[in-house]
Amino acid sequence: MRTTVILGAAVLATLTATAQGLPEAVKLTDREQYEKAASIFNAVIAADPQNAEAWFLLGENYFASDRSDSAAFCFNRGASVNPRYPLNHVGVGKVLWTKGQAAEARVQFDKAVATATDKANKFGKPLQARTYREIAQAYAEGNQKDLVKSQEMIAKALELDPKDPETYILKGNVLFEANPRDGSAPLENYKQAAQLDALSAKPVSKKGFMYYRAKNYAAAIEEYTKAIGIDASYAPAYSGRAEAYFMARDFEKATADMNKYLELNAGNTSARVRYAQFLFLVGKYNESLAEIKDLEGKGVKNVTLQRIKGYDQVELKDGAGAQATLEAYFAAQSPEKVIAGDWEYYGKALAGQGQDSLAAENMLKAARLDRTKDYNFVEASKAFSKAKAFDKAIAAMQEKIAGGKPETNDFYYLGDAALKGKRWMTADSAWATYIERNPSAYQGYKFRARTQNGMDSLEAKTFAAKTWYEQMLAKMKPEERDKYKADLEEALNYMGLYFLYSKEARDLPKAKCYFEKVKALNAGTSITKQVTDVMLQTKELKDVAPGSCD
Repeated sequence: MRTTVILGAAVLATLTATAQGLPEAVKLTDREQYEKAASIFNAVIAADPQNAEAWFLLGENYFASDRSDSAAFCFNRGASVNPRYPLNHVGVGKVLWTKGQAAEARVQFDKAVATATDKANKFGKPLQARTYREIAQAYAEGNQKDLVKSQEMIAKALELDPKDPETYILKGNVLFEANPRDGSAPLENYKQAAQLDALSAKPVSKKGFMYYRAKNYAAAIEEYTKAIGIDASYAPAYSGRAEAYFMARDFEKATADMNKYLELNAGNTSARVRYAQFLFLVGKYNESLAEIKDLEGKGVKNVTLQRIKGYDQVELKDGAGAQATLEAYFAAQSPEKVIAGDWEYYGKALAGQGQDSLAAENMLKAARLDRTKDYNFVEASKAFSKAKAFDKAIAAMQEKIAGGKPETNDFYYLGDAALKGKRWMTADSAWATYIERNPSAYQGYKFRARTQNGMDSLEAKTFAAKTWYEQMLAKMKPEERDKYKADLEEALNYMGLYFLYSKEARDLPKAKCYFEKVKALNAGTSITKQVTDVMLQTKELKDVAPGSCD
């Protein structure tokens, strides 16, 4: 009798812990209070080790806090203790998907669907819908997303359970990811989620993030403020608004919001990691580094911290330290979670130590991994040029130009690399395009003149550069003539040489006029000395009276 009572009390305690603990822990996970949530999940599991849902939710918590190995353990354990519960199969598949193991992931997704829809298991529509929703979420994760398949799974989830706000939030996220230029469809889904759960700050906060991604910071701040009004304890709204305030250059409010985020997540390691990231974002590199070192001193090991530490060191001009930190980071980080910024900053660390060619290769990795950071093609081209690897510098710019809508300055950097590498035809084409796009800038004419001069044969000189130097002189504004004397001198000197040596247009008074202008300009270059000490003293020009050359 006594044993029965004890067992009954234990079962009641387990049911109570599960009923009260899991929903609360899910809320804590949503609020990014991962450690607090994990402690509740673990308590539930300790009381009921066969609770497959608790294993899944703990795995989700670890996955959200960037602990994919721990997440994989939980999902696999949950699938082991209860193979009939479908969501852990989704979790196993999600981890495989983010690692790039697409075929193996799909096997797990199919197993989850088969389990959820098996009539023998008698699962209701809400769990079936949730299974499809979780698969949709998985397809939207990682570097190799399948947003079309994700939308297919979302449609099935809504067909089964059209009143689940989480599915509408996910649908909004996926639609915005698929087409960031169209915010209307995502907004409709966030609104639908908010109508279904008026007390949730999450869908409103998601609207804020959508506006943030669209660089509409004022609208982002407005939505985050609404989210905080709904639930003042919803920490992600404060961190999101902090970043929006930062981008709007309101640093005081940004810092206040980030401090509130920390206050709500007191004792939360992941919140301090986010704070270190924020300090980096606002340019407080020393403070960010100090925060990271304090966490490291307390035994915290976190790959994201290593990433930000390396970034901080780059910004603080500690190239050697940054290189060591980022190499340790690459060794610890899962390859599928390496982002473009990692390669970019590793390239900067190497460039800071004179390893220009290797730096350029890493910047190319960054540009290819994330086309929104295609400025790394330019940085790679500059680094290759510095290393005198001009063919690679040219190729980097050609890849950028071929990959999308080229900017005018892309042709400037392509022309610069080709000119330095004496790839005359490529340079001439690049400068021709630059001039066409930016006809008022004298620099394009200067560089095309140099290119034409480089192509000119010494044996049968055509003086093809003359036309471009003349246009350069016509385009230079008075203030530019004062500021860029060496450029002006270059053009004047060429014109003097043309009228001195051209067989068809030899005009010594005019040549003398141009050389006198060089002398009067007195730019203090080797050309100045050559003209003053040599050209004006030649027997051909010494006694010639200057003509007109305006």
